[in-house]
Amino acid sequence: MQWPLKKIIDSIRQYNLLEVELQGEIGEEKERFIIPLFPRKKKLTIWDLERIFMHASKSPNVRAILIKIRDLEIGLGRAEAIRRGIAELRESGKRVFIYLESPGNLEYMIGSAAERIFIPPWSVLNLIGLKAEVTFFKEALDKLGIEAQIRGLGEYKSASEIFTRKTMSEPHRDMMDSIIDDLYRQFVKYIAQSRGVDEERIKSLIDLGPFLPIEALEGGLIDELVYENNLEERIGEILSFRIRKIRAENFLRILDVKETFRRIMQKIEGNPGTIALVSDSGMIMLGESRSSGGTKMLGSQTLIRTLRAIASDKNIKALVLRISSPGGSGVASDLIWYQLKVISEKKPVVVSMSDVAASGGYLIALGAKKIVAEAMTLTGSIGIISGKFNLKDFFTKLGVTKDMVVRGKRALMFSSYEKFTKDEEEKLNEIIRVFYEDFIKKVADARGMDFKSAEQLARGRVWTGRQAKEIGLIDEIGGIKEAIRIAKEEIGIPEGVSPIIKFFPSPRGIYLMPLSRGFASITRISFLRDFLQSLKRETVFALMPFWIKVK
Repeated sequence: MQWPLKKIIDSIRQYNLLEVELQGEIGEEKERFIIPLFPRKKKLTIWDLERIFMHASKSPNVRAILIKIRDLEIGLGRAEAIRRGIAELRESGKRVFIYLESPGNLEYMIGSAAERIFIPPWSVLNLIGLKAEVTFFKEALDKLGIEAQIRGLGEYKSASEIFTRKTMSEPHRDMMDSIIDDLYRQFVKYIAQSRGVDEERIKSLIDLGPFLPIEALEGGLIDELVYENNLEERIGEILSFRIRKIRAENFLRILDVKETFRRIMQKIEGNPGTIALVSDSGMIMLGESRSSGGTKMLGSQTLIRTLRAIASDKNIKALVLRISSPGGSGVASDLIWYQLKVISEKKPVVVSMSDVAASGGYLIALGAKKIVAEAMTLTGSIGIISGKFNLKDFFTKLGVTKDMVVRGKRALMFSSYEKFTKDEEEKLNEIIRVFYEDFIKKVADARGMDFKSAEQLARGRVWTGRQAKEIGLIDEIGGIKEAIRIAKEEIGIPEGVSPIIKFFPSPRGIYLMPLSRGFASITRISFLRDFLQSLKRETVFALMPFWIKVK
C-alpha cells in the first residue's frame, strides 16, 4: 500500500544521492541530552545505519550513496555490520562511493565494499595488518609495593595475568594467535572479494604498507585521488546526472515520520506485532547504568527494569537484545541472565552481539532462545576470576599503617592490608570452582551440550564469532537485522510484512560522550579503575581478559 504521506514527503525534496558521514564513535545506544555548553551534532547509531541502508536499498529516489568516513573509534563487529550494509546496498543495484579521509585498516575494510574509493591527495593509506598488544602491570605494581592476588579458573582466563606476569603465558599466546589469525583471514578475504583481487595478492600488498596516495592508486587499492570539495562534481560525472543530495540525518527524519504514520495505520488495520529492540553496552556492574570517565557502565538494575517493562507489555511479541560488553560483575551478569531467561519462556528472545559479548556478556546471552553475532565479534571467555590487591607494602612506603580489631577467622580475607592465608586461598578456590561449574552448566543447558563438551569450549577461551558458530556457542552470523528476522519468524510474521520496532531505552538525562580520540586512553584507565573499585565490593567476576582495537 502506498501511503499518501509518502507522496507528500517525496514531493518536498526530489533527492537522488544519499550522503552519510561517519566519524569517531558510532554507538549502539542513542545519545542523551548534551548540555548547551558543549553542543554537538547528534550522532548516528548502528541501528540508525541499519535502517538507513535498508530503506535506501528500496527507495527509488536514492540512486547512489556517498559515504564519507573519517577516523573511526569502533570495533570490528560494528565495522563488519557497516561493511555488510554497503555490500547489500550494492546488491540491490545502488551505486556506492566511499571517501576515506585518513584511512587505517578498519576504515579501509569498510570502504573496500564500495564501488569506488576516493582519498584526498595527501592521505596515507595505513593498510598495515592487524596486531594484538597486551599491557602488563606486574613490574609497575612491584615498584609500588602492590601484590596482585588475582585468581582465574581456566587456563585461558588470562585477566589476572596482566597483574601477575610480565609476558603472555603459553595458553594466552595460543588464544591470541588463534583470534588474530582468524580475524586476519576474514579481513583479507573481505578486501580481496571486494576489490576482485587474489587473497595472496592482498597479503603481499599489506606487507608493503603504509601506502602513499599514488602507491595506493597504482596498487589498485583505491580508485581516485579527489579533494572532498570536488566529490559531488566527480560523482555527477561518473553517474551522468545532476546531483541532488540528502543528508543521512534528514533521510532518517523522513523514515521516522513514515514509521510513525505506519504505526498509526497498523493500529487501525491490525498490528502484526511489535518487536522490542534493547541496546546496552559497557562493563557489567550491579546497580544503575552510568557514564564514568568516557566509559559506559551496564547496570543490572537499569537493564532489568527495562526487561521487566517489556515482559509485561502485551503488545510486544518478541525481544531483540543488542549486547556490547566484555563482562564484569558475576552477580550482575547472572541476575540479567535470569531475567532474560524468564522472558524467553513467555516470548521469543534473540541476542545480537556487537564488537564483544564475552564472559559476563556471553552469560547474559545464554538467557535468549537464539544468539546472533558478527563473524568478527569476540565472544566466549567462559570463566571466572576473583581475588584482591595486597597494598600493605604500598602503604608502608607512604608511611601509612593500619591497626585492626577483628572477630572471625576470615574477617580479613578481603582486606587490602593482608595477604590471603592458605585457608583463605582454599576457600577462594572453592568459590571460583563452584561459580565456574555453574557457568558451564548454563552453557551446556542453553546450547544443548553435555557438561564435558561445554567445559572443553570454556576454560576462559575467547572465540571470534565465526569460530563460535562452528563450535555451537552461537546460532547465526549477522547483525541486528538478522536478529529481527529470526524474531519475526518466531512470532509468525510473514515474509514481506514489517513489524513495528520499538527501541529501548529512550535517551534521557545528561550523558557526556567522549569528545576526541584522547578519550581512548582515558576509557582504558577508567575501565581498570572501575574494575579495581568493584573488587572491593564483589567476589566473583566474569570478565574478558583483554581488548582488541584495530586501527
